[in-house]
Amino acid sequence: MLDAKVWWPLFPLLLLLVIVCLTWAMVFVIRKGEEGKGRWLQVGAFACYFLAAASAIASERGVVSAHLHRPFSLLTQVCLVLALVHFWKRGNHSLVRLNALAWGGILADAALHVLVVRH
Repeated sequence: MLDAKVWWPLFPLLLLLVIVCLTWAMVFVIRKGEEGKGRWLQVGAFACYFLAAASAIASERGVVSAHLHRPFSLLTQVCLVLALVHFWKRGNHSLVRLNALAWGGILADAALHVLVVRH
């Protein structure tokens, strides 16, 4: 049931979900003219996730350590949680939804890694 060959296609789909949500949220923040904390949290989440994805892809090819992407992923999650709180307080529910979906995709990816590796 938890064979890696069966579940492996979910990883790129989760990557796509997170990238689409973070890109959409960043475009939304820039077009709305968001300034200050909200803008920097969104840019930080996007940049950290890009670095996490790039290092994860490089680790799959054996270029870098498999653990290099973890600090970037954790920084992304910190930025997303702070952005969720920030946009929730400001009443911007579309950005809350996009960031929650992105965070959910990251958590689903981590959970899937744990399930596939432990099986």
